[in-house]
Amino acid sequence: MNGPQQAGEPPPGGAAEGPVAPAAPEAALQEPVDPAAPDAIAEVAMQGPLALAELLDRDGRVRLAVPVAAWPLRIGRAIDNEVVIDDPHVAPHHAVVEQAADGAAQLRVLPGRNGVRCGRRQLPAGSAAVPLSALAPPPAAGPASGSSTTAGPIELTLGHTRLRLRLAGEALEPERALHDAGFGHLRTLGLALLLWLWILAEQAITLDPGSKAADWISPLLAVPAALAGWCLVWGLASKLFQHRFEFWTHLAVVVPGLLGLELATFVLQWASALSGWPGFARLVTGVNSAIALFTLWGHARLVLPHHRRALGWAAGAAYVAGAAILLGLNQQRSERWFAELYSHVLPPPALMWHTPAPREAFVERAEQLKPALDKSTAEAAAEQKDRGDDEED
Repeated sequence: MNGPQQAGEPPPGGAAEGPVAPAAPEAALQEPVDPAAPDAIAEVAMQGPLALAELLDRDGRVRLAVPVAAWPLRIGRAIDNEVVIDDPHVAPHHAVVEQAADGAAQLRVLPGRNGVRCGRRQLPAGSAAVPLSALAPPPAAGPASGSSTTAGPIELTLGHTRLRLRLAGEALEPERALHDAGFGHLRTLGLALLLWLWILAEQAITLDPGSKAADWISPLLAVPAALAGWCLVWGLASKLFQHRFEFWTHLAVVVPGLLGLELATFVLQWASALSGWPGFARLVTGVNSAIALFTLWGHARLVLPHHRRALGWAAGAAYVAGAAILLGLNQQRSERWFAELYSHVLPPPALMWHTPAPREAFVERAEQLKPALDKSTAEAAAEQKDRGDDEED
């Protein structure tokens, strides 16, 4: 006679193929099943996710992506949130994206110490809910993919963590074309060869006849080595921040920049000499500084592509500040705004655009400089005398 069956034993009539599942509660078995539930689930699945929450690293790369199939979306440090952020400056339950009464999604910052920053807007902890439409940036210019009319993604900062919220139907930039690396490398090498030949030609014009062979070491070897080292340093910076070693990309930035410096200097100096107007020569420093800063901005935006606008403002501010300092120093040292008095380029007289000034006019203008020169000489003599008296004391 068999005793009562023990828990975990196989049922009579054969061995069990696996562990026995616990019996469902009687109340659960008697609960009616909504026949429309499978259809609702299928409908939600066909509609796709409502949003995509992306955690970004310091370089703007996506570290974690969480699809959002339904609201609310809870964000915080606790593990019961849909988006868990490992940041000590984030509350266990920091913020929530929920559906408002009108059906639109809104962001509500929960009570705590630190709020949420969206661009330049600060949302304090425990503040009223804000619709996501008020936080989204305007759509970017240009055609968007499909028939989307939604604004771009919303970037939020919680503590030291960046969170990007991409809503369904957002406006996307058009697909970017891949550049032919082989053709791009050949074009960059061609421009680099042209720059090298230009520097060699300048060296040949500058050197005196019978110069030593050692005078050619700098343009022949030092210039290519310095160019390669410059691109190597920027390539390592791209590897550090963008995880890509972009040596050729930085070479494609610096070579046109250096060619621009050479061409700008040549054109402005010759234009000043041919026209007889020193203003062209005085523009050389300002134009070359603008080209150099633009080249540096080109390198920096490859390393930090998500900060192009900030880098542009920094370059513009540096140019304005540098120009003001340079003009002030020129005025203090020589009582004039520009260091260049005239162009040192002497083209053939047949190429001159202007009529040479008569000798009498030149002598008259030279005589007008005598009072200023006498004043400078007297000031220098007085300064030297005072210095000598101080040394005797």
